Amino acid sequence: MSMNNLILITCRTIDQGVALEGGKVSRESVRAAAICAFDKEDFKKLDCLVGTPIKVATDFGEVLVYSTISEEGPHPGIIFIPMGPWANQVVNPDSQSCGTPTYKGMKATVEAIPNGKVLGAVELINTLKEA
Repeated sequence: MSMNNLILITCRTIDQGVALEGGKVSRESVRAAAICAFDKEDFKKLDCLVGTPIKVATDFGEVLVYSTISEEGPHPGIIFIPMGPWANQVVNPDSQSCGTPTYKGMKATVEAIPNGKVLGAVELINTLKEA
C-alpha cells in the first residue's frame, strides 16, 4: 500500500546521538537514523508491521528506511526521518544561501516494500558514487 500527500520533516534525535557513540556505521546508528516515523493512525493505513522497509520519495529523491510509529503526536499527515545519510536522499538541497539544505516541509509519498533492503550508511553513500 502507498500513501501520498504526506509532509516530511527532519531533525536530530537523542537516540541518534546515543547511537553515534558506537560509530556512524554501527547497526545502532542505522536503527536510529534509517527510520521513518508515522502518526499512529497514518501508519495503520500502510497496512504493514513496524520495522517493514518503506520507500520514501520526494521531488528530490527516494530512499528505503525502516517504518516506525512516532511516540509524539498526534500529527496526521506528517512523517519524520532523522537527519543523516538517509534523510539527505530526500530533502530539498536548496540552501537558500544559508549553506544548509531545507530539512522541513517536503511533500512525500511512501510505499511499504516488505522485501526491501535498507542500506547501511557506507552502502548508501557508495550508491551515490556509482550514479
